[in-house]
Amino acid sequence: MLPNKHPKSKTQNKQEPVSELHNEKQESLSFSLKEPYVYLLLFLFTFILYANTFRHQWALDDTVVCKKNAYVEQGFKGFKQILTTHSMEGVNINPEAYQYRPLSLLMFATEWQLSPDNPSLHHIINVIWYALACVLLYIVLRKMFVDKSKLLPFIITVLYTAHPMHTEVVANIKGRDDIILWVFVLLSIWFSLQYIDKKNIKYLIGLIVAFGLAIFSKESAITFLAAIPLTVYFFRKAKRKEFLYLSICLLLPILTYLLVRAIVLNDYPTAELSTANNYLAEQTLLARWASAIMLLGKYLLLLIFPYQQVCDYSFNQLPVVTFMHWKSLLPLGIYIALIVYAIKHFRTKHPLSYCIFFFIITMSIYSNLLYLIGASFADRFLFVPSLGYCIAIVYLLYTYADKHQQANPTAVTKPQLISMGLILIMLLYYTVQTHSRSVEWENNFTLYGADIKKSPNSARLNFFWGEALRDKANEYQDLNNNATNPNEIEKNALKYRAYLWESIIYMQKGLNIHPNHANAYDRIGYAYYSLHPFYRNQNFLDSAIHYYDRALQLHPHTIITQYNIAIAYYNKGEYEKAKNHYLYVLRADTSENVVHFDVGSSYAMLGQLDSARYHFDLYIRQHPEGATTCYYNLAIAYARINALDSAIAMGKRTLQGDPYNISSYQLMIQIYAYQQQSEKAFQTVNAMIAHMPEKAAGYMEKATLFRQLNQPDSANYYYELGKTKQP
Repeated sequence: MLPNKHPKSKTQNKQEPVSELHNEKQESLSFSLKEPYVYLLLFLFTFILYANTFRHQWALDDTVVCKKNAYVEQGFKGFKQILTTHSMEGVNINPEAYQYRPLSLLMFATEWQLSPDNPSLHHIINVIWYALACVLLYIVLRKMFVDKSKLLPFIITVLYTAHPMHTEVVANIKGRDDIILWVFVLLSIWFSLQYIDKKNIKYLIGLIVAFGLAIFSKESAITFLAAIPLTVYFFRKAKRKEFLYLSICLLLPILTYLLVRAIVLNDYPTAELSTANNYLAEQTLLARWASAIMLLGKYLLLLIFPYQQVCDYSFNQLPVVTFMHWKSLLPLGIYIALIVYAIKHFRTKHPLSYCIFFFIITMSIYSNLLYLIGASFADRFLFVPSLGYCIAIVYLLYTYADKHQQANPTAVTKPQLISMGLILIMLLYYTVQTHSRSVEWENNFTLYGADIKKSPNSARLNFFWGEALRDKANEYQDLNNNATNPNEIEKNALKYRAYLWESIIYMQKGLNIHPNHANAYDRIGYAYYSLHPFYRNQNFLDSAIHYYDRALQLHPHTIITQYNIAIAYYNKGEYEKAKNHYLYVLRADTSENVVHFDVGSSYAMLGQLDSARYHFDLYIRQHPEGATTCYYNLAIAYARINALDSAIAMGKRTLQGDPYNISSYQLMIQIYAYQQQSEKAFQTVNAMIAHMPEKAAGYMEKATLFRQLNQPDSANYYYELGKTKQP
C-alpha cells in the first residue's frame, strides 16, 4: 500500500536555513549526547584539566597586571586611570611598547576589589573564562560545519582545549587578555554567521558590540577584520552587500579603538624595542626576515609536536639565520607549498584551505615580518592560530574515516579505528603535557627553575631565574625574623647565603650573554650588599657599588639603583657620595618622603647638623612614628663632633618616644662615663635595666661601668647575671 500523499504547505516549500541542513552521512560518525550535555562535558573537561592552577601564586607578568599595579590595587577607584593611561602605567615602568588593553585590567581591578591580593581568585576566573571559550568554540564550529556530524566540532574543540601550547595563556593570570579576546572573537563569528542565516540586523549590532569588546581586550583582534569575512566565505553563501555590512561592522569598533588609543597614548614617547626582548631588533632586514621565517617553522613544529613549552625564548636562545640556511629555507618551502595549496582550493572552499588562511592571517601580527613586536617568540602567540591546525588535523582524520565507510553505516571500519586511535593518542599526550606544564606555572621559582633548563642561553631567563633565587633567599631571611632555635637560625642563614650566591652566578651568566642589561647589574649589586654582613673582610660593599655603578652607566636615571648605591655608600662610611645619590632620588621623585630621613642621616654623619635637622623635620611631618630614629641619629651626629650635651639631649628625646631603645641608652652611658659623671651613668643604666630586666645589655653595661671604676667583684657579678638573660 502506498502512503497517503499530502500537498506541500507554503512552509514546507521554504528553503531551510543553512544552519539546519544535515548531511545524510553524518550519522555514521555521530554520537547521541544532547547539546546541553556536550556543553557541560566540554566545560568540565576544561575546568578539571586546569584545576591544578587554582592554588598557584603570582608568576611572570602577573605582578605587572595585578599585585604591583597601583591602579588595579585601587579596585573600582582605579577604573578611571586604567581607562585613560597605557597598560603599564600602573607599575611605573617604561615598556617595550605602549599598549592600550583596558578590559582585562578592569576585570583584575574588580576582582581585587572583591578579594585583594588573592591570586587564586584570578586563576579560577581565568579557567572559567577559558572553559566558556571552549564551549563557545564548539558552538561556533557546529555552525561552521553544519553538514557534518557534531562529532567533528566536538573532537576539534577537545584537541584545542587540551593543546599544551595554550598553557601559558591559561596558567598565567596576565593571559586573561588573550582569553577574553578569544571569547569575544568567537561571539563575533557566531553573530556573523547568524546574520547570514537569519538576515536580522540585531546580529549586526551584536557583532559590533562583541568585536568592540574583543579589540579593547587586545589589539591583535584586528586580524579578524580579514579572518571573519574569510570564515563567512568558506562556510556560507553570502552576497557582496552582506560582506560589505560585515566589514563595516568590524571597521567601526577598530576605528573607535584606534581613535581612543591615539588620544590616550598621545602624550607618551615612542618606545624603543631592545634586543633583550626581541633579538631581531638590531638585525638587517634580510636577516630579520630569514630568522622570522625560521621561527614560523618552529611554531609549526610545536603545533604538531608540542614537546616543550618555555616562558621566554629571548636573546640569545634562538639563532639568527640567513636565507642560505636550511632552518630558513625549509619553513619557507613549507609555507609556500601551504599557500599555493590554499590558493588553489580557495574557490572550491576546501576546509584545509580555510585552515591555512586562518593560521596565516591570525599569526601575521606575531610573525615579525610586517613589523617588530615586543617579543621574538612566545608560546602564547599560538593561542588563536592553533585553531587552524586543530581543524585541519581532525578534518583530515575525519574525512579519512568517513571516506572508507562501509555500506553498513553501523559497522566500525579500520580507518575509523585508526583515526580514533590517533586522536586518542594525541589527546592523551596533550592532556599529560598540559597538566605537567601547568604545574610548573605555580610561581616564579618553579617556572624559571624548569625553563632555565630548556632555554639556558636566554639572557632574560637567566636574569629572571637569578631574581627568583634572590627571592627564595629572602624567604629564608624572613623565617629568621621569628626563629628562636639557634640551629634553625643557622640553617636558614646558610640557605640564605647559598641562594644569593647562586643568584649571582645566573645573573652573571645573563650578563655574559647580554652585557647591557642594567637591571642585572643592579640585582648583582643587591646580592653583594646582602652578603656583606656575612663576609665583612671581603670588600663586598665595594663589589656592590661597582655593579650599581655599572647599572647607572647604562641607565643613569633609574631611581631604585640611585637609592641602592646611596645605601651602600652610607654603610661604607662615604657619606658625601651617599648624600648626593639620596638627593638625586629626592629631585627625581618628590613623593619619596622617606628619603628625607636618609638625606638627614647623611648630613648628620657629615656634621652638617642644620641640614640634617631640616630633612629630619620634613621626614617627621609625614612619618611622625619615625621621630625617635631621627633623634637618635642626631644624637650620634652630635657625639661625632663632640657636642656631647646636645648628644645627651637628643638621646633623652629618643627615649621619650622609645624607652626601649637600647642603642640610645648605651650612647648616653658611654658619654656620661667619658665625662666621668658616674652618678648619671649609673642612673641611666639602672633605668635601662628597669625598663628591660629580661635583656642582657643593661647588666653588661653596668658591669663595664664597675670595671672602669676598678670594682672587679661587682663587675663580675653583673657580667654573670647578664649571661643568664636574653641577648
